[in-house]
Amino acid sequence: MDNEKETKKKLLECAMKEFTEKGYMKASIRNICKEAGVTTGALYFFFKDKEDLFGNLVAETLYGLNQIIEQHFIEEAIATEALSGGDISIEALTAAQGFDDDMAIAREVIRYLFKHKEVIELLLTKAQGSCYENLPDQMVDKVEEHYTRMYIAMKGYKSKKELTKEDKFIIHWMSHDQIDIFIHLATHCKNAKEGEKQMKNMMAYMIGGWYGVINSK
Repeated sequence: MDNEKETKKKLLECAMKEFTEKGYMKASIRNICKEAGVTTGALYFFFKDKEDLFGNLVAETLYGLNQIIEQHFIEEAIATEALSGGDISIEALTAAQGFDDDMAIAREVIRYLFKHKEVIELLLTKAQGSCYENLPDQMVDKVEEHYTRMYIAMKGYKSKKELTKEDKFIIHWMSHDQIDIFIHLATHCKNAKEGEKQMKNMMAYMIGGWYGVINSK
């Protein structure tokens, strides 16, 4: 059993090196096995294929990131549902979802991204050809679904049917912008401290833009 654990660990270490250097498409199972000192048969004992191997490197980190985001969305959804039910005013919602709260979740995400920087860079820059290559777009879809619910509630709409083409366009753009900000920080900042510092202005921009759109005629 210990030998199996060591073999799997070695394969994952060698796979991380191969994928990081060459990207998913050019990475070679044969090279990974050679580097690990095992046969290809040994690799297929642990992993179904190259994509499963890649998935084993990124799945846990991706799950943790999704948990942080989902928890934040749940908390915001509670507030927006209260607004749509007429229980609180938009002013009260704005206060409840203030800058400090948004910065707190932004800092949590940034710290998580840099804590798992190697895996995040793998997902963002080396996943082409795998089922993870469209991860940014998938994250945008997740944000857009949440933003749509918030937008409907804060605009006083009753359902998606009231959204105009212009509404849908701006929601989609803001969703992209939100994900692009975090990708930019993860790929351009040296560490979490720098990322948090840069995030302050970005968050002010996002919040100002959001409420500018909400309050526009």
